[in-house]
Amino acid sequence: MASKAKKSRSRSTKKANNSILWLVGAGVLILIAIPIVVTLIQNRNLPGEFYRSQGNIHIDIGDNHPEYNSNPPTSGWHTGDLTGWGSYDYIVPDQRVIHNMEDGGVIIWYQMGTAEENKAEIIKLEEISKGYRRVVIMPRENMPTPYAMTAWTRLERFESLDEAGMRAFLEAYEGIDHHVAGTG
Repeated sequence: MASKAKKSRSRSTKKANNSILWLVGAGVLILIAIPIVVTLIQNRNLPGEFYRSQGNIHIDIGDNHPEYNSNPPTSGWHTGDLTGWGSYDYIVPDQRVIHNMEDGGVIIWYQMGTAEENKAEIIKLEEISKGYRRVVIMPRENMPTPYAMTAWTRLERFESLDEAGMRAFLEAYEGIDHHVAGTG
């Protein structure tokens, strides 16, 4: 009889241990899942379309590299130096401004035009981006829309000047550094 009681206690102890292990495992999974779900919900409500990061490998201008996964690019191969923050009436190579996005910058792209058209676009876009420090305004050829804004892994296109939409994009992304320890 004592042996049956011992076996019964042993089974009860194993069941209790298994239950505890199951509860601990479930708790760990929940702790991992909560931040992922919160991030997904937050990202869904952010402006622009998400593009998978293509990394932050430094190259020289003109070096061969795989094609960017968006036009304009939102991450990927770029130079080790930044383009100066500010406005340009000429095209700056993609490899130069991608590092600006990695450093928390927002690039405001406008459709390349004549010198006079470019200057007029810059005046309008500088007014919209007034008060933000990490902004580059520059023209781009062969864009599918007249305006686009990019930040690290995010792109939003605009068919016309949309002050509220553009400011929302700036507010969401300007100043967020994307360097990973030991890279870029």
